[in-house]
Amino acid sequence: MTQEEANNGNRLIENLMGSTIKIDQEDVKDIPLAFLAVEDMKFHESWKWLMPVVIKIEEDRGHSVLIEKNLCRITIDEDTSYEHEGEDKLDAVWRAVTKYLNAE
Repeated sequence: MTQEEANNGNRLIENLMGSTIKIDQEDVKDIPLAFLAVEDMKFHESWKWLMPVVIKIEEDRGHSVLIEKNLCRITIDEDTSYEHEGEDKLDAVWRAVTKYLNAE
């Protein structure tokens, strides 16, 4: 993945998440996106960053997110889904999420 591709996808995710990512872990602080450059965002590199995005898609938007091996599928309805089979699980989820957000 190129830095430009990562930046474009992370910018889409930033727009979904707003100014802060809420992390539900005692030893991890919330991540203030409003103060970070897009190049410093790690949605494509860290589960700690990416899982709150998956939770927001499922809980706030009511869409199903299936993660299985190196495949991720986000289902909107019976006719619409966005999926990606990646190099690894993190890559698959990040790319499926960015496909989903890019289609909006």
